[in-house]
Amino acid sequence: MWKIQYTQKAIKSFEKVNPDVIKNLRVAIEKLKSQPDLGKQLTGPLKGLRSLRIGDYRIIYKKEKEVFVILVITIGHRKEVYKT
Repeated sequence: MWKIQYTQKAIKSFEKVNPDVIKNLRVAIEKLKSQPDLGKQLTGPLKGLRSLRIGDYRIIYKKEKEVFVILVITIGHRKEVYKT
């Protein structure tokens, strides 16, 4: 089982998201504990990160294998999240 950790940026991202969407995001993040490869691998400047799609929102995260940690880097609308 993987452990979930959040960056400060990810924590602040929750403040900008509609409360109805937050519930779905939290459910998806919980799934990452047992299925860390759910999201697709990103390429280019975001290589090494993964993106999990939840409607119009994306959870950007990375797996830190040596300690079995999923680090949630940011959460945001698909139009803006990859610019970070």
